[in-house]
Amino acid sequence: MKPQNELALIIGYYLSRMDREGYSLLGYKTFSEATIKIGEILSVKKNTIKNMRDEFDPYHQNNRIGWKRELRGSRFKILQTFQETDDETLLEIVKEILSNKEFRSTEEYQDIHNLFSERKEYAKRKRDPVFVVRGPTGKAAEKYFVEYFRENSLPVAGKLTDKREFGCGYDFDIETNGETFFIEVKGLTSEDGGISFTDKEWRTALKYGNKYYLFIVKNISLNPFHKIIQNPAAKLNPRRNIYTAIHVNWGVSAKYLK
Repeated sequence: MKPQNELALIIGYYLSRMDREGYSLLGYKTFSEATIKIGEILSVKKNTIKNMRDEFDPYHQNNRIGWKRELRGSRFKILQTFQETDDETLLEIVKEILSNKEFRSTEEYQDIHNLFSERKEYAKRKRDPVFVVRGPTGKAAEKYFVEYFRENSLPVAGKLTDKREFGCGYDFDIETNGETFFIEVKGLTSEDGGISFTDKEWRTALKYGNKYYLFIVKNISLNPFHKIIQNPAAKLNPRRNIYTAIHVNWGVSAKYLK
């Protein structure tokens, strides 16, 4: 698939999902205007944008019927990748595609391009070791933090509440003097390495600013030590990664439910 069509497919998904609000947030008064202007930016026909939008319509709540056919592989990958992304993040990605003339030379575009690629070497590309949210490293780091807090009342003294099962964008909160502070715990097996935030975690960090703390536990298996970063959104510069999420579910046949 040509690069401009890859990006047009994401725009089509966005316009289907966001409907009228979608083109309005991009500064267009009508859908027709949006398809013309976006087509010019991406160097595709305006009908290409419309047709790609229509392919996703059966999967979104709008008044259009769309194309009643099974999604092709490329369309399915876009649906699978972005269906769990919140509207704000999706809007940011679309704005970046349309406003950044150098977008196709960015690492973020490479992530998008590889959604359509079957090349195995991309999957094998060396990256920094990162924190795995549901792994034993994370659990050990969280245990370390709880014990450290009980002994030192840091980074903020107050009442500690476990929020790990609520999907809040942080692991713990601390209430003190009518204020609430938020703690996200990350763990590393060695002294070096990168960490990753989910989109929700990063947006929560942006939202709460100085009330959000990142608590990193390094060398967790041998001789653990930690680092505390207040307001990581202001001090760190992460790269947004786009990839296809893998989901596992268990289906029960209708005959067993009678």
